[in-house]
Amino acid sequence: MRLPIRNYLDAPLTIFIEPICHQFEVPPRGEAWVFLEDGHSHSIDIHPENWVSIWNDGIELAAVEVFAEHQFSTPER
Repeated sequence: MRLPIRNYLDAPLTIFIEPICHQFEVPPRGEAWVFLEDGHSHSIDIHPENWVSIWNDGIELAAVEVFAEHQFSTPER
């Protein structure tokens, strides 16, 4: 499963992958793709202090790719 996380903020966004506590920083206007193993449960918590926590119940470790800018356009408001 590929989970895109886009940072529309002007400040960095931190992603924590649990239970091992890997940490990744998404730059302002950047994007991260989190790859999680299919067939296992996962949970996502979004916190107002500019960080996201993802619990990975899969057997394999999650993989994360961070990009300096969005791969898709910004949504209209």
